Amino acid sequence: MIFSAPLYIKDRHCGYCNDTKSDYFALESQAKDSNGKSRGGSGDGGVGGELSTKQSIMVGSSITSMTCENYDELINQGFRRSGTFLYKSDLLRTCCRLYTIRTNMSYFKPSKKQRKAINRFIKEICPDESQLSPVVKNSFNLDRILEAQLKSTTFKIKFEPSKFSKEKFQLYKKYQVAVHNDDPSEITERSFTRFLCDSPFTGDEKRGTYDQWQSLDINNWTKETNEKRIGPTHACYYLHDKLIAISVLDFLPSGISSIYFIWDPDYAHLSLGTISGINELQMSQSLGYDWYYLGYYVEDCVKMNYKANFGGEILDVCSEVYYPMEDVKPYLQNGRLFVIGTIGETKQGSELDYEASGRTKGDTVTELNYNAAEDIFGGVDVYRKAKDEARQLLSDHDIGRSDEYKLPQVMPGLIPLSKIQQWLDVGIIGDETSIKIDMFGGVHKFLLGNLNREGRGFYIDCIRLFGLEKMKNSTMILQ
Repeated sequence: MIFSAPLYIKDRHCGYCNDTKSDYFALESQAKDSNGKSRGGSGDGGVGGELSTKQSIMVGSSITSMTCENYDELINQGFRRSGTFLYKSDLLRTCCRLYTIRTNMSYFKPSKKQRKAINRFIKEICPDESQLSPVVKNSFNLDRILEAQLKSTTFKIKFEPSKFSKEKFQLYKKYQVAVHNDDPSEITERSFTRFLCDSPFTGDEKRGTYDQWQSLDINNWTKETNEKRIGPTHACYYLHDKLIAISVLDFLPSGISSIYFIWDPDYAHLSLGTISGINELQMSQSLGYDWYYLGYYVEDCVKMNYKANFGGEILDVCSEVYYPMEDVKPYLQNGRLFVIGTIGETKQGSELDYEASGRTKGDTVTELNYNAAEDIFGGVDVYRKAKDEARQLLSDHDIGRSDEYKLPQVMPGLIPLSKIQQWLDVGIIGDETSIKIDMFGGVHKFLLGNLNREGRGFYIDCIRLFGLEKMKNSTMILQ
């Protein structure tokens, strides 16, 4: 993976809640203080002073190159991509809690509204339903939607590389103006390309093989194929040869990741967002992918909580394991932060002792005890301790951070400073650690001990964000 310096980005405007929230706090202890000052205190490393004003906060990095396997791992750490920009939310300080959600057919139970949408869509694309298998009265057959698409003479889905075309851009602009009330003058071909066409994946993954593209033909979903598609993809929906929707997808080793869905407002009655979700769930299962990643789920945001209609699991970013949505939903009420803990577990800074628990990252865990977020992030001692740990790193290992690269001393999903200190003390990270840095027009190898204080701080922040193993095979770009 090749990436630029991570940035901690604050914005007063939030596109999820449109700045309408009055209760935007991660913890109940924060919400109870009408001044917005939590028990965490204020100042460097705390959260109290930062919460007096509603903010949307993310950590992000521009990615020059990575594999789909890299991104698969990053998604399961809570990251998402927008073009070549990789980001994750600061769940403690931002106004909306953005949780990674994934599902598969075992979780999906079509609701009455979804069944109506499916029947309406089938009638549109296959008016002569006598062509389809008969349905028992008062029953519902989900496979009928696939059969209708196979037999329709007016509807088709074309899978192709994520490349720009005038036809795609015109539909995108129409959608953004009508559905999201965007200013037409601000919607450009370049912004569309950067958002939904550009990707940081390798050339082979972008192009794909003939067998990979053939596997996506709807006629081949239920047939054995030699090769599964891996890479960025546009699924283009056509009705009477008119482009009416685009599903922007990443095909990854563990599943299909939905990036964005664009639909023609003139066809709102077809509920194309629902149809695309069901299509992609069925395709995931038929082609042998384990998961369908729906992006971020926001419990208290109408634009984002519809994803619960597909069932599934929610990622706990601190442990990097998933929990069934039904189990954790009570912890998400009012947009709160959740971190699952087990009574008797020990705390280390901003993490629980997950290594001792035997949980495996990326797995599904169905046993849960309580929401430990308040215990981990709600006390002033947590932030005082993190300040002391930062000072200790500077004292023991001459590690400091400039304002440009600085990440919070405490943040859900970052490796705690206590763990960094432990790795430095036992030599897992040391002066002889080799680092690749792209600078002055080329890639150079350095030893950690030969970097200045700022460079060492930059490297440590990258480890905290991406993880130690990923950093061993990555190149950092200094600009």
